[in-house]
Amino acid sequence: MTAAIEARRWAVRRCLIIAGVLALGKLAIGFFTGSLGILASAVDSTLDILLSSVNYWSLRIADRPADANHRYGHGKIESLAGLFESLVIMWCGGIIVAESWKRLWHPQPLGHVELGVATMAVSAAASYWLVRSIRRAQRQTESAILRSESVHYASDALANVGVVLTLLLVRWTGQAWWDLVISIVIAASILWSAGRLLKGVIDELMDRELPEKLQKAVADAILSFHPQIVGFHNLRTRQVGPRKFIDVHIEIRGEQSFQRAHELTESLIKSLEQRVPGADVTVHYDPEGAQ
Repeated sequence: MTAAIEARRWAVRRCLIIAGVLALGKLAIGFFTGSLGILASAVDSTLDILLSSVNYWSLRIADRPADANHRYGHGKIESLAGLFESLVIMWCGGIIVAESWKRLWHPQPLGHVELGVATMAVSAAASYWLVRSIRRAQRQTESAILRSESVHYASDALANVGVVLTLLLVRWTGQAWWDLVISIVIAASILWSAGRLLKGVIDELMDRELPEKLQKAVADAILSFHPQIVGFHNLRTRQVGPRKFIDVHIEIRGEQSFQRAHELTESLIKSLEQRVPGADVTVHYDPEGAQ
């Protein structure tokens, strides 16, 4: 198992452990205090357990090598897991909105506010630490699953801070409707995060081109690699999970030897793979002027 694979799996395992502890704690305190904000956050943490479990299973499939039936590997399982995750997050956000609407007409008093504040403060600190840990692993591996984990745990951290502020407002003002406000804010944050995640997943499933900046870097690398390479065409890029695919035709001037053209092409492939780590590069060579 490579270091990158182990880093991705360990990051998701951390998510599972921390989400489990937070969900149990917030559910208990939420029922004890009657705070809808805490219960909404507990539902979100329970959802985190489900989603991180799906992500861990998906990573194990995505890390399998290419085979006869999956020549490009199994990386798109990460995108499918992200699609499932975004839809479930949206569903959860809708439930919180519905419950907030019910509480608006049937308000309930809150109790033991100080205990709720302490619980959510600890939860916010744990979520913040987890987000930093996930983002470090995501930068190293460029995993779509870790990107989705980072998004929804970041929204968790913000929501937890919001619940702390709300419970303090309830304590200082004696007005329980502040709890409804934060539950709706949490739901909006959940729905917004799910929308961002859904867009990124759809881009991958639709084989959206790599960012323009990276494409320009590839183009510059091709044209500056060797004086005999005078142009290129049909540059196509996409990303599947952490793996990038680059396919391009280069134009070679004044080279009649098939062997030398082949060697030049192979050298260019190795150069591009070093410039774009984790890339699968395919280069076709044509005589100058061919399209």
